[in-house]
Amino acid sequence: MRNVNLLLILASLCAMTSAPMLAAQDTHEHEENAEHQDHEEAGEHEESESAHVEISASMAEQVGIRSREAGSGTLVRTLASYGRLTLDPDTIVHIRARFPGQIVNVNAGLGDSVEAGDRLITIESNDSLQTYTVTAPMSGTVLERNANLGGVAMEQALFTIAPLDILLAELKIFPGQRQQVAPGQMVRIDTGDTQIEASIRDILPQGDDSPYVIARVQIDNSDGLLAPGRLVTGHIVVERMEAPLVIERRALQSLDNSQVVFIHEGNAFEARPVELGLTDGEFVEVLSGLRTGERYVVDNSYLIKADIEKSGAEHAH
Repeated sequence: MRNVNLLLILASLCAMTSAPMLAAQDTHEHEENAEHQDHEEAGEHEESESAHVEISASMAEQVGIRSREAGSGTLVRTLASYGRLTLDPDTIVHIRARFPGQIVNVNAGLGDSVEAGDRLITIESNDSLQTYTVTAPMSGTVLERNANLGGVAMEQALFTIAPLDILLAELKIFPGQRQQVAPGQMVRIDTGDTQIEASIRDILPQGDDSPYVIARVQIDNSDGLLAPGRLVTGHIVVERMEAPLVIERRALQSLDNSQVVFIHEGNAFEARPVELGLTDGEFVEVLSGLRTGERYVVDNSYLIKADIEKSGAEHAH
């Protein structure tokens, strides 16, 4: 009986001593969990703080940060071809004397611009000894002159005139490209200084031993800034694809191993990871991460990236 009572007392003592220990352990675990949660929330808050910056409108304007609205667009697949600018052979005119004779007056020089009807040269006919005048049949620039005062006009071309306000870009199209190229297709001609939108006028075969054909593109040169012989690149449009949401490719930045754009709302600029689709080199399709109508930074987005990275580095220390 005594042994039974002793066992009951020991059991009671164990129960009394273990309960506070369990309570203390639960309290310690709760404190650890709360501390861990606080650290997680602090980390999330720090990450949120470092993922965006505040920039006033005046400062953004001063440093050239500009944004635009995201929306639908057309992706254009192009084919690159290379060539040079030439005169349009259909517009080149070679001027000759009507009758052989001595040249008694020359009114136009090499490189002169002439208008249709302008006097070019006066010749004294060998047969009638009468003088007659040769005029410009069209407006253009004197590219060649084979006439000098006192010389003799025979069957040679005295002047070569051509307009320079219209030029041709002659692009080489190789066999692997030929099926994708046809007259009427749009082309963006890159001269190095500027880009010109035009269309393929015609396609001409070359000699039997030539591996390519020539696609001729008519270029407006009314400002006179281009000259024959200049090397150019042609980007021929071979396919157009409509996309519900596109952005300019230059707006993309790499941040934390993700492709992001910076959303602009008020004075806030937030890094937004985006999932991308097709691209034509200039624009890229956005599959997720951005909504139609949101404004995203296009110009100088790298400045915002640098500011965010700097802010993140300061928080890390």
